[in-house]
Parts: sequence; C-alpha cells; structure tokens
Amino acid sequence: MTRLLRLVAVFVPALLVSACAGGAALQPDRSIFSLDNNYQRYGYAIPIEETFDRTVAMFKEAGYRLDVTDRATGQISGRRGTTGDKGASNDKDLKFYALVLPRNGGSELGIKIVQVIKSGTLGTSKTELIVNDSNMYQYAFHRIEKMNLEPAQGSYAPATSANTGELPAY
Repeated sequence: MTRLLRLVAVFVPALLVSACAGGAALQPDRSIFSLDNNYQRYGYAIPIEETFDRTVAMFKEAGYRLDVTDRATGQISGRRGTTGDKGASNDKDLKFYALVLPRNGGSELGIKIVQVIKSGTLGTSKTELIVNDSNMYQYAFHRIEKMNLEPAQGSYAPATSANTGELPAY
C-alpha cells in the first residue's frame, strides 16, 4: 500500500507540472480583428492616421462606447446599448470591430457590425448576429469619408502641437 502511495505521490505532481508546461501560450482571443469575409472593406485616398481618427470620431458621434482604440495596430472596437427611446426593447445591443490598414499610399478600412441579442430568463445568454446590410456599411464609409475633423465645426479633432500642427508623440 505504501508503495502505491509513493507512486501516486510522485506521479500526480509530475502530471501537474507537465500540464502547465504546454507549448501553447495563453493569450486573450484577438481573432475578432482578423480580416475575414465578414468585414466590409472600403479604400480611402487619405493616410491611415486620418482614416483612424475619422472612424473613431464617427462611431463616438453615433453613440458607441469605445473599448479598443489602438493607433499602433489600427484596431478599433466598441459597443452601443439601447437608445432609451420610450418603448424601445432592451434586449439588443450593437458591437463593431474596425481595422485600419495601409493600402497603395492611402488606407483601407474594414468594419464588422454585430447585433448582440440577449435571451434567457435573466438575459444571461447572448447570441451574436453579424449584420450584412451593405447599405448600412456604405453609409458608414460615406460618413467617414465626408467627416470634417476641424475643431471649429464642433466635431472631433485630434490633439495637435501648437507650433508644428503635428500630432504629438505618445
């Protein structure tokens, strides 16, 4: 019996240590930003920095709360809950994922909009449906293209250096 206990005492810690030494690194799921066929894409003849700023401004103006705004990678994401209109259902939210990439001296913007539908007795279950309405995406792309970032217009304006007019380094 003691021989069996010794074997178990040696085997169990070795098993636990080997389970922790797996080859795969644990990382949060960032695959939501990988460009696939669910992203609608549009090319701009403006630099990627300006496309990024315009996209952030447009989604903020539309009432989205931004989760990720990473200028280094071009990733943007956010969520918008119900509008609070009288009689509005409170079981649907919208999320978006955007990725700004360089393209032929300009930029390319990929957007994916997802409708989150809460279900279950306490609203704990969530179903995500990708919105595939091309007219809605074209409207968003058009708004971003025509967005004015001048502070005099009351729109979003990136911080600039007073002397050079360039974006500050972060």
